[in-house]
Amino acid sequence: MNESIAIVGRTNVGKSLLFNKLTKARKSLVADYHGVTRDINTGYMQYKNKNIYIEDTGGIPGSFDDFSKLIINKASNSISKASLIVFVVSASDGLTNQDYDICKMLRKLNRQIILVINKCDLTKKSQPISEFYKLGIKEVFIISAKNNIGLDELRNRLIIIKSSKFIEQKNIFRRISIVGKPNAGKSTLVNNLLNEERMIISDMAGTTVDAIEIPFTFKNNNFLLYDTAGITRKSKTLSTLQKFSIGSTLDTIKTTDICIFMIDAQEGVTKQDKTILNIIKKYNKAFIIVLNKIDNKSKQEIKELKKELEYFSNIVDNASIILISALNNINIKKLLHTVGKISYSIYKRYKSSLLTNILNMATDEHQPPMINNRRIKLKFAQQAKSDSLSIIIFGNQTDKLPISYEKYLKNFYIDKLNLIGIPIKITLSKQKNPFE
Repeated sequence: MNESIAIVGRTNVGKSLLFNKLTKARKSLVADYHGVTRDINTGYMQYKNKNIYIEDTGGIPGSFDDFSKLIINKASNSISKASLIVFVVSASDGLTNQDYDICKMLRKLNRQIILVINKCDLTKKSQPISEFYKLGIKEVFIISAKNNIGLDELRNRLIIIKSSKFIEQKNIFRRISIVGKPNAGKSTLVNNLLNEERMIISDMAGTTVDAIEIPFTFKNNNFLLYDTAGITRKSKTLSTLQKFSIGSTLDTIKTTDICIFMIDAQEGVTKQDKTILNIIKKYNKAFIIVLNKIDNKSKQEIKELKKELEYFSNIVDNASIILISALNNINIKKLLHTVGKISYSIYKRYKSSLLTNILNMATDEHQPPMINNRRIKLKFAQQAKSDSLSIIIFGNQTDKLPISYEKYLKNFYIDKLNLIGIPIKITLSKQKNPFE
């Protein structure tokens, strides 16, 4: 049993907002809709020099259709592994029959349970908080996650549990996000990588509505894996929840290190895929192009798709193209090794002498243009201190260098440094060589 905490309750009682407040990060999507959290989201509460591992489970629905059963099964699996269960109810709704049913289910698991009565600021006189004591849970905390009422008392209780799972959060430093259209197989890939049925999978597009963060280790390298909501095409008919989901995905891409850009082989490369790629490029992120669901394609169809993707790759930083089947475990190890290689290259530091030599090679092969009868001179290059690969080039009249020549330099560095799917940012400076 992992020493962890599971937040449990029916839909829309405020579990995700409580999770966000405890972990001090907007990891769970919060909206005024039932069933927004469907998968298990994870994070850490850092309080009084302690790191506590917390899982935010999907809201347990009242219905029992096939999709609701998937959500219940995921939540039950998380709960069964937890040391402590935080059972959240809503003071504004009062005690419901579903609260009773969930409580009965939790008691069968023989786990420590604390009752958290949320939304105490919205309590109606006709629904006194005292009725929740009928559940028979000894430890009760009355809070308002929205207004930060009672949260310190709750935190002081939670730090009694010492989390051993991924407690050294500082060692997890590579952020990998899986992005693509809805139903491209992103959640199936996550389950395959983790070797467990972690994410809910359904043929219904839009099953994942929030960017779910999951700690993951491969070859002694620690990652944070993000399964994001599918990015749909722009439409006036998008619901508020869909807009929330897309916003969450875009926020994840901004802060990620590597994007696994997934394309559905059944549909081929679509206009929407190109839109998603432009988003990744806009944020200057390293990425891998992954063609999923190849198991149902003939060799000729795969050959044609690959040819289309190779053109796609050539115009976007020479990205790696990997053909996989997330469902049938085809080429998953190849994908993991590529992720590891790229994650190493992103943070590699290059000597200024090497970068300057490459710059000289580039200018020898193709000189910068003349401006007012004076040739632009590029003299020196060095790597900037940043999270992405950024190269500063010093010289004369650099502010007049054409964009086309900047692109030439960028592609030259990509080629000579053997960078695959890793974008470079070129910054031009009229400052003197700092080492002269």
